[in-house]
Amino acid sequence: MTRNLILSLALVSLLLTSCGLSETDVQSTVGAAVTNAVGTVNAQYTEIALLTPSATNTPLTTSTPMATNTPAGTPTTGAISGGSTSGCDVGSFVADVTVSDGDEIEAGTPFTKTWSVKNDGTCEWTTSYMLIFSSGDQMGGPTSTPLTAAVPVGSTTNISVSLTAPASPGSYTGYWAIANASGIGFTYLSVVITVP
Repeated sequence: MTRNLILSLALVSLLLTSCGLSETDVQSTVGAAVTNAVGTVNAQYTEIALLTPSATNTPLTTSTPMATNTPAGTPTTGAISGGSTSGCDVGSFVADVTVSDGDEIEAGTPFTKTWSVKNDGTCEWTTSYMLIFSSGDQMGGPTSTPLTAAVPVGSTTNISVSLTAPASPGSYTGYWAIANASGIGFTYLSVVITVP
């Protein structure tokens, strides 16, 4: 009887190991699953990193310390995100020349907003480049206006737009962009005024 029991247990062990997974197989399967999971997480982190602009390739484009340069729904390309990978069309805000953020302007008063900007890219901005209205309050400004002179790589220039303060009291913000000859905006600027 002991012999039959030992034979039965040996037969059951043989059947279980032949039908089931061995410890080595289980460890191998778990190891493969862990490797796949780590690879997936790394791919997701890489994807997130590619979608998140870094401080080194996202120039400041406004004197406003808040992140209001690029409002929701504003297409962004070039230096801000998803644009030229060659660095051709890249610019940065240098200073407000006229009308600082929050300046009071009487209702209905015409004014000129001028920004100082720098060509940080690898391509000259020609007179085919333009300042375009992007979003927010247009304040009577044009949809687009061409640059008045070429801006060589590394140079700083002033870019202006003629606007009119709205008729109603309140705070108004307009977003403008420097755009290349194809009309693709790459450096966003803002004008923020208060009508008393």
